[in-house]
Amino acid sequence: MNRNLNGAEFTSLVVETMGQKLENPDLVAVIFDTCSKEGMMSSFKELALYAKSFQRIARLLSTDMANDETKAKARTELEGFIKKFSDLVERILARLPKERRETFQVNFLLPTPGSFRNLRALLNDFIKVKDFLLVERDKGSHL
Repeated sequence: MNRNLNGAEFTSLVVETMGQKLENPDLVAVIFDTCSKEGMMSSFKELALYAKSFQRIARLLSTDMANDETKAKARTELEGFIKKFSDLVERILARLPKERRETFQVNFLLPTPGSFRNLRALLNDFIKVKDFLLVERDKGSHL
């Protein structure tokens, strides 16, 4: 993969490759650009890892095979991944100019039902990003 992609090009490539649209392509692009400019691409990949881990545990909870103790542990892990994900998003967004940062914080990081729904949508976008990164890895081209 071309390492010189900007965030908009990256999100377009994710959508094209995965065949699924992102709910927050602008924010994913901003996070990508910020991580790229700040030498934080490992943080970008970490967001994708947290999102994919969240997905795997959520799937475990949705099965009837887990007992109550397992479900309780899984819920605790889910909460932990959401916290890690949101904290990392906040650290990345802290690199933005104040006005842009505040807009994203209000819409994604404040403890309100609306921002939590938006954060979950962003988490789902990063699941797609992780799937894309895995496809790219398997093709032998790395971000």
